[in-house]
Amino acid sequence: MGSANGTVLDSPRPSDHVIGTRSGRPAAPGAPLPFDPAERFGHSATMAGDLIYAGALFVSGLASGFAGGLFGIGGGLLRVPLFLYLFPLFGVASDVTMHVAAGTSLAVAVPGTISACRAQHQAGNMDMSFVKSWVPALLVGVLVGLGVQRFAPSHALILVFAVVLFLQSLQMLIGRDKLHFASRVPMGPGRWVIAAFIGALSVALGISGGAFTTPTLVALSYPLRRALAVSTATALSVASVGAIGSVVNGFGNSQLPRFSLGYVDVLAVAVMVPAVLVTSPMGVRMASRMSKDLLSRIFAIFLMIVAADMAFDFFDRH
Repeated sequence: MGSANGTVLDSPRPSDHVIGTRSGRPAAPGAPLPFDPAERFGHSATMAGDLIYAGALFVSGLASGFAGGLFGIGGGLLRVPLFLYLFPLFGVASDVTMHVAAGTSLAVAVPGTISACRAQHQAGNMDMSFVKSWVPALLVGVLVGLGVQRFAPSHALILVFAVVLFLQSLQMLIGRDKLHFASRVPMGPGRWVIAAFIGALSVALGISGGAFTTPTLVALSYPLRRALAVSTATALSVASVGAIGSVVNGFGNSQLPRFSLGYVDVLAVAVMVPAVLVTSPMGVRMASRMSKDLLSRIFAIFLMIVAADMAFDFFDRH
């Protein structure tokens, strides 16, 4: 490219564009990609980059599915942080990083929640009278959460997620069966408020809700077996409606990455769902054969470190 004085300027390389850093913070113009497929693969850069991206997503699916099954926390608590670290490396705009992470996480959760909910119902664990009084308020909360997702800035949602992740890891350290706040689950409006709050918080952060529902109901003296069953109905409701709402929320956004349908990364869903479905049952089987107290505590500390890193990242940028 020529300048006004005849000096020949180098054409910009793909790595000269503004991209996101690991934290979601835009890099300065001219900063190289953390991994630059254009330099390594030349004209095959786009295909090579897509293959590398798909491979990273597949590994993330294996890890989140196994951890979710092993610790019973729901894969979203691990999936969303993985997305927040991974997406910026492949150029996802920082303004939509959390929105795409949340929407994609919910979509990935749908097939697994269908299977889990069906299994709990067939086993006779599902208290249908409780579910009928729980799910309508839950869905109202989901709609509220989708409104929050639509208008809240990405960095604010990331900070809220970091706080929630820290509290969840703290609850894992304490033990979910050791917290008791009441002798029974409230009836009527009290129950509706709890369900709506779980629905709103879950969908805004890309978590299907099971990780919130089980410890909440157990703390309210609801039987653990029944609580686990209700949590699968919660997860199915939040994930399915939340994924559809995320598509609608992101429709027409000019900052969306390739392969996106609204705030749902279709490639990530296609690659990760089989991985999650394979490793999640493996994690459940391993959990039934081992004493996981020490491992759970180590994993909780790891989640605390991730939450702290996300929070420090936020305050460093603001």
